[in-house]
Amino acid sequence: MSRNYLSVRLLSVGTAEVDAMLLDDVEAPEDDVEAPEPAGRFYEHLLKAELNVLLESSTFADVLSDKIHQTDDSDEELLHLAIGSLIVFLQYNFLGPREKQDQLQSASQSSDSRTQLKSDGEELNVNVVRADCLLVCKKIFDRLLHHEARESNNSFPNGYCVLLWYQRYLLLHQRCIDDLTHDLYDRFNANVVALETALSTAERAVQIEIYIEIMFGYVQFKRISKLEQWLRKLEVLSNVKLSVEGVLGVRTKFQQTPLPQLTLRLHGVNELGLPDATETHGHMKLPPILKLGDEVRLEKVKFLNENENEDLQLPALVQNMVLGKLYFLYVSQPKEQLTLEEIQPYITSLVYQRFGPWATRVATLFMNASLEATHKRTVDRSLRQIEELIQQFDAAGSKPEIPIADRLPMVFSSWPIAYWQMKEKLADVMVSLGMVKGALAIYEEVQSWENVIECHTVLEMRHLAAMVINELIERNGPTVRLYCMLGDATDDVECYQKAWDLSNGTSASAQRHWGNYYFVRKDYAAAIEHLRRSIEINCLQEPTLLRLGYAALQLERWEEAAYAYRLYTSFENHGFEPWNNLAKAYIMLGEKSRAHKVLQEALKCNFSNWMVWENYLLVCVDTRNILDALNAYERLMELKERYYDRQVLEIIVRAIVLGEKDADGTSCSRLKQKALNLLAHACAQLPNNGFLYELAAELEDTDLLKRCHKLQNAYRGYTQSNSQWAKAPESCSTVVNLCVDLCERSLKAFQEGKHESARFIPLRAQISSARLTGQACLRSANSEAWPTCAEPLSALQDLVDKLTVELKQAMES
Repeated sequence: MSRNYLSVRLLSVGTAEVDAMLLDDVEAPEDDVEAPEPAGRFYEHLLKAELNVLLESSTFADVLSDKIHQTDDSDEELLHLAIGSLIVFLQYNFLGPREKQDQLQSASQSSDSRTQLKSDGEELNVNVVRADCLLVCKKIFDRLLHHEARESNNSFPNGYCVLLWYQRYLLLHQRCIDDLTHDLYDRFNANVVALETALSTAERAVQIEIYIEIMFGYVQFKRISKLEQWLRKLEVLSNVKLSVEGVLGVRTKFQQTPLPQLTLRLHGVNELGLPDATETHGHMKLPPILKLGDEVRLEKVKFLNENENEDLQLPALVQNMVLGKLYFLYVSQPKEQLTLEEIQPYITSLVYQRFGPWATRVATLFMNASLEATHKRTVDRSLRQIEELIQQFDAAGSKPEIPIADRLPMVFSSWPIAYWQMKEKLADVMVSLGMVKGALAIYEEVQSWENVIECHTVLEMRHLAAMVINELIERNGPTVRLYCMLGDATDDVECYQKAWDLSNGTSASAQRHWGNYYFVRKDYAAAIEHLRRSIEINCLQEPTLLRLGYAALQLERWEEAAYAYRLYTSFENHGFEPWNNLAKAYIMLGEKSRAHKVLQEALKCNFSNWMVWENYLLVCVDTRNILDALNAYERLMELKERYYDRQVLEIIVRAIVLGEKDADGTSCSRLKQKALNLLAHACAQLPNNGFLYELAAELEDTDLLKRCHKLQNAYRGYTQSNSQWAKAPESCSTVVNLCVDLCERSLKAFQEGKHESARFIPLRAQISSARLTGQACLRSANSEAWPTCAEPLSALQDLVDKLTVELKQAMES
């Protein structure tokens, strides 16, 4: 392979200025040859010529047949072959223009290629073509990275080149597998670490674009925490801040009163010094957003300030940054109306760009169509828009309207969408409009058998789904996926067994379908067996982990539940339910300290769920985290009106009064003032709860007068909330003992402070009040004469007599 792989080498740079660089590096044409113009067309010619040579080369065949060790090609030439193969794969499956159907079939790969591309037992999507190109990439990168590990020096012009293209291969490989796989994620995650280090010498624009690619990688794997980290890194590197703010405007044709509408704000774009999209992508024709054509809704929000209605034109690289933030918001937040409102300004800013990367525009239009499919006024445009995007892939004729050269720039820093995914989304929208039969034909075309089964179920012809799948098995031979779908369509467990046997015990999908069969029938014991085996093959199956955890909870198999939820939260830590369920499993296992930490993570995910806070409160008390318990109780009073837990408060107050050790070994007595503030808040919410005042009185161990006031309020609370308190021995005993304490404290306070002139009057008022309270208590309690109250009543009578004596003396003086 001595050919100069100019176009492929330029693609490996990955910057937005590829076309300009191309013209600078092309050798000057002969005098009698007209210079190529424009750049994109010449770029297309080079790509087509060189990629054909690459794929027809003997090296391609050697690599495919595991003879890579016999080739004399250098590592750089092998890298060029890998890049060229990946571009061909990208064109056939993600970008187009696609070949005619018969050509696609002839270009299809052998089943051996698909087998070698399995990851954690998961197979490539059945619609993938030219899997041989992807396999060549895999084998070449396995060799190149092995060489990189052995050799300290790097023979490539850019040290990050191999790592960058390896990352691109990994992400495309994962996008062609319907389920996430842990093996590919581990490789991607490790490669990101190495790539970040290697990027230290790269230009700033190159770093920004690769950071965007890494962000989209974590979007793909749905790793929200990692995604947030890389979004922050991108903002620091670029110094570009993206945000939305409200501006007055209208969104319907008949709206009279302007309301705040969200619009996008960008800061720091000019400081990047990037060329306009007109310079880098001015020759490209982008697919437009179709007209809405609604009699009520405007095409887009119309702001009162005319300047806000101008479409801000952004550099290509910044467009991809906006797209990255858009997808971050979409995957990291619940699909609620508020989230969709926040996303819309990002979409609007991108679909009205006059120039920019083709792949960015397609990804934005697809996202917009997906969101609009959920609203009755926009679902029609959603359907038409997706049909238009599909036509972009199936451009007819030898000279397609949008050449491959115009589709490639910056494709890896956008969100390339597979052809079959667009077709499936089109069918989804058709189903929502009631066009079930038309959708069924599309689902069958892309072999989306789950949806085929659902459509036949809607049409009350579920048996036809099994017929179609059986015909495919007879015509094309059995596959693991077809047997799984046949099992779903017929509810025949034997089909799952056949799928498992066909995979030689390597298919996570077969075990997952098998486990789901039992799960929906609430046979949790059988479901756990198969779901657990599926997880052992490929642990990056979040829905399967949730089902495994739920089934284990139902059977009270706490170890199994803890395993499932622990693994799930290690992948996805956004969402309080898994954290809460993990905490429950730990509590039942007696590991309350771990449950305490886990519930803290649950609260980070949902700070407003009172049930999680209540669980946290109880665990804090059990683990002696008294400060956390106080904070939790305060939050519960904010979230739930008139919240009250007598037992918890009693434990907290006793720990503080007795000076018990907290979980960290410090004395709980330091929390006295915080507990008093909490009880004051609780008393304000429940003014007739005598027990709250009684607990507050216990904490007042320095000021006897304040303690007496709280005891007085406690007595009033007990008696006013239960006018028949003397009729039951328990309540009578509680009130009498409280009254004894009140009179003792009042008498002691007066005797200790009566010589202080400043305190004499309030102390005299207190013993007077205590005396009257004691007399009233004696009258009510003596009328019933409960045996358990005899002794405290006698003590109370003595105290009342003493208070009377002290009060007379005080009055005389």
